[in-house]
Amino acid sequence: MKVFRLTGKSQDGKATLVLIVEALPPWWSDTCTVLCDALDDVLSLACSLDGPCRIPLLSIYAISRQQECLLPFVQVRGNLARLHSCVEELRSIPGDGCVKGSARGSELLRQTVLDSLQQFKQYVRHTSSGSQTNTKSVEVSNRLCMHIYYVYC
Repeated sequence: MKVFRLTGKSQDGKATLVLIVEALPPWWSDTCTVLCDALDDVLSLACSLDGPCRIPLLSIYAISRQQECLLPFVQVRGNLARLHSCVEELRSIPGDGCVKGSARGSELLRQTVLDSLQQFKQYVRHTSSGSQTNTKSVEVSNRLCMHIYYVYC
């Protein structure tokens, strides 16, 4: 099981976070409860703190037998019910079975990163109301192995 984080900034300076959870068997059945409980706690805290929001925009993807966008970009503050619903959807991903070949998993990850970048570009276009975007790259980091890649837009 791996958790990836993509971060970037839109033209208005808002930080964005794309969380990609690799929920592949057999590891998912061992880690699902702990990860989802922790994610639920962090999101609850992020929604309830006063002051500037550390995670203003969030999107969550899951990779299991296919890649799925569980949560398109949303404002974190004020969306606690939607965030809890997303975590419950993540919990419902089956932890048994098998996925044939590691190439399939890496292809799903590649497609998920490309989809999330496309979603980010669409969000920036939508919020910038026609002005040029100054976003040049998005950081992709594997939170378990600390590999960092830069994907240029």
